[in-house]
Amino acid sequence: MTTTMAEITAVLKQYYIGPIRDQLNNATVLLANVKKSSKEVEGENVVLPLRKGRNWGLGARGTSGTGTLPNAGNQKYKKATFATKDIYGRIQLSGKTIRATKSNKGAFLKVIQSETVGCTDDVKNDVNRQMYCDTTGTLTLAGTGATSATVPVVSSQYLEEDMIIDFNAGGGGSSTGCVIQSVDSETQITLTAPATWTTNDPITISGVISGYELNGLNLITNNTGALQNLNPATAGQAFWAGNVYGNDSSPTPLTEDRMQEIQDAIEDKGGKVDCIIGHFSARRAYARLLVNLKRYTPPQVGRLKGGFDYLDFNGIPFTVDRHSQRTPSTTRMYFLTLKTLGIYRMADFDWMQEDGAVLARQTGVGAQEAYEATLVCDMEFATDARRHNGKLIGITP
Repeated sequence: MTTTMAEITAVLKQYYIGPIRDQLNNATVLLANVKKSSKEVEGENVVLPLRKGRNWGLGARGTSGTGTLPNAGNQKYKKATFATKDIYGRIQLSGKTIRATKSNKGAFLKVIQSETVGCTDDVKNDVNRQMYCDTTGTLTLAGTGATSATVPVVSSQYLEEDMIIDFNAGGGGSSTGCVIQSVDSETQITLTAPATWTTNDPITISGVISGYELNGLNLITNNTGALQNLNPATAGQAFWAGNVYGNDSSPTPLTEDRMQEIQDAIEDKGGKVDCIIGHFSARRAYARLLVNLKRYTPPQVGRLKGGFDYLDFNGIPFTVDRHSQRTPSTTRMYFLTLKTLGIYRMADFDWMQEDGAVLARQTGVGAQEAYEATLVCDMEFATDARRHNGKLIGITP
């Protein structure tokens, strides 16, 4: 009688070929290319002095030399102020797991190294995503209200398997701590258990409510709304408006003139666009434009800080970042003056160790043989010249 593989599976040894292959996209293009500063941070607050108006105590008086002198004037100033946000990452390891992975004989990598390095990558990945958003924490909006494990969404761009999410947590939503089992399409996810939501409920990372996350480009480039305690709708603060061209509700094909229009608008106000950034779908729209214009000679190719490749538009680097917003029906491009944007922080990411150790052992009632560590950075993404940045939205993907 012939012995089959099914009959001996239980006694066969498993041979895993190391090292572990990373299946995730960890590129953080925007985070890598903005300045990081701590010198402006005092305590929790940052104050950025801004010159907003000229001295108009001037004027011509003809040829006689006897004209009345202009009334004396002065420069006009405002200040932008904001507090840093608290960004965390947390890991927990069992003592047995640590012992079992001390050498390559037991595992391909040590669990302490794996979790600390991986957590750092994951936090920076989420910071890069926040840098495109609007501080509300909204990842997407839920579709028609229901109770189900299958959830329609406006866009699944920022959703991933195993992510823990809340539905409208800041507005009294009833379903929190939901786990994504799968991302089925650009407009649907499946949870591990049924949840209840109402139409257009904001979906956030669990525990995040509006105001917790960083200011992002979607907010910074807006031409309306408050930012850093200044509002263009307030008298004397009209200078604090970004540049918005296009309409997400009515997407149209990309044209060179649309791109030139927003660049001109920013530079007319004193900015100097030195980076254009968008999703891969925006790059495809730009590539189609080049083909339609019969530019068979490819644009100049270069490399940004962090090793990220780019094409060019008018000599301006145009690069891609997966976190730049897109939906199945629309995409966008950000036109940036990078020197006006920055991460303001007390210090770089670091592990809490004020008690002398990164790993802290669980103690007290109900404690297990486990160790915890917390990664932290107090920071904010901000601008010192909102009008020198803009976005071209409503581009057909």
